[in-house]
Amino acid sequence: MDIDFLARLVELDTNSDSKSNYSECASLIGRKARNLGFHVEVHNAEAEDRKPRPNAVIELDADAKQTLLLATHYDVVGAGDGWKHQPFKLTIERGRAYGRGAADDKGGVVSALSAIETLKSKDSSKVNVKLLITCDEEIGGERGLGYLMGMKRDGRSLIDGDAAILIDAGPRVYIGSSGRAAGRIRVDDPLPELVSLLSKVVDYSEEREKVLSRLISASTKKRIQGRISVTMLDLSAGAVEYAKAGVKSNIIPGECRLKLKGEKEKLVIGKQAHAGYPHLAKNAIEQSLPLLKKVADLSDGKGRCEFVFDLRTTPEENLDSAILDFEKYVRTINPQLEFRIEERTEGYVIPETHPFAEMMKRATGEKNVYGELGGTDAQFFCRRGIPSVCFGPVSDESSIHGKDEFVKIKDLEFVSSSIVRLCEDWRNFKISRYG
Repeated sequence: MDIDFLARLVELDTNSDSKSNYSECASLIGRKARNLGFHVEVHNAEAEDRKPRPNAVIELDADAKQTLLLATHYDVVGAGDGWKHQPFKLTIERGRAYGRGAADDKGGVVSALSAIETLKSKDSSKVNVKLLITCDEEIGGERGLGYLMGMKRDGRSLIDGDAAILIDAGPRVYIGSSGRAAGRIRVDDPLPELVSLLSKVVDYSEEREKVLSRLISASTKKRIQGRISVTMLDLSAGAVEYAKAGVKSNIIPGECRLKLKGEKEKLVIGKQAHAGYPHLAKNAIEQSLPLLKKVADLSDGKGRCEFVFDLRTTPEENLDSAILDFEKYVRTINPQLEFRIEERTEGYVIPETHPFAEMMKRATGEKNVYGELGGTDAQFFCRRGIPSVCFGPVSDESSIHGKDEFVKIKDLEFVSSSIVRLCEDWRNFKISRYG
């Protein structure tokens, strides 16, 4: 495993918001792959901000009938503060490699390259492989994997395959992923009505949690649930000078700041977590509701509130139906509110008995299959009906998107060796686009 190459990747702060170092990282990856003897193409997606969006396609031609797609990404979320280790200098301690992106997903890049390097040197693959290393995954992937999967040449899709692995998950076999819709609700109303709306959205979330998937989450050991988390970006009305929490649509806020007129600011502390992992969170918005309800009757006149919501479906659910049901619900409370969807990711699930799922289980030694709680870039494969799984070196405790993110070196090696076994033991199957 080339840990030195991982270190060079981590040193580049490829922040998905600023698009920093995108070109430098893609060039580094391209040089590495070409030095290993692979054919590399880089496709740059056009964007309104005119910043480069390079996406690399690395091919292993095994002269086989079928093709496996491997997908990884090199962009990262902002490092933030509070690290014990330097975020952009790889630190190795007790079998762990610390650094922003070490797990999500530059470790996946290294594992995938290591796997196809081994297959090439042994000339042992029974399936063609295309490794797709993309940008912008952290903000939806439309100019990353979405761009590659939408490209056409001479009227045909440039990238096609018979099965796909999104190498951006834990070292298990995930055959399904939750869908996600993030959006905003803006409303002008007296404070009691605003608090009532917020309270009823929380109630709706509790009802959503009763919608269960047939798949379990590897981290919770429970079946995946549907849910809604809500972030109150700004509320001001009457006795409430302001109430604020959170800035990102996919983050359950860990704190809520409340300022009542004539009083000092109150800080309500919860536990912040990604909305895809509700079991890790304690939502400060819900904890602030009792106080807001107490002051609601003291307020006169209209106020204004803006909510960000994050709706998660189970892998089997239809995302459009889930969005429509939620919109109908909130409009029964206030028909005049503004309701807008800003991000969406389709969920998916493939049959447990699909030949590709069975091959993945043999390659990894897994007896079970799992579902992902969060939306993933596998949606772009699903749109084309390509059977897909998620699998990668991101352990449950890797602290992705958090401080002191790390990847276990043994997981990097396991992912690489599992891909090698999969390709060496590949059994052609009858093509049947699912979905």
